[in-house]
Amino acid sequence: MLHALPDHPSIARTLDEVTEALGENVLELDSPAALRSTVSVQLALLASGVAVARALVEEGVTPEAVAGMSAGAFAAAVVAGVLNLADGVRLMKLRAGEDGGTLPQGHGLAAIVG
Repeated sequence: MLHALPDHPSIARTLDEVTEALGENVLELDSPAALRSTVSVQLALLASGVAVARALVEEGVTPEAVAGMSAGAFAAAVVAGVLNLADGVRLMKLRAGEDGGTLPQGHGLAAIVG
């Protein structure tokens, strides 16, 4: 998902910022092997959500509100200015690590609406 993001300066800067906060290249999270890990998936979701939102803002889109569910709430908090991105990365890494240890192997989560 990260490799498919648009070529935009704001996206590149955000991915660099996430890389710095992680201490490893965020693009390494975006491989079939890495994405088998809930930690990698959630960090990639955070990075992509913040990166795209920042690119939209840089292009003149001004959000009136931001929202996210589960992992998306961390991206929304960063975009809203409630968390800085480095703190969002650290919290998401903690959260994802906790989630990864609480689920039986081979199972996942789902949301059902309606």
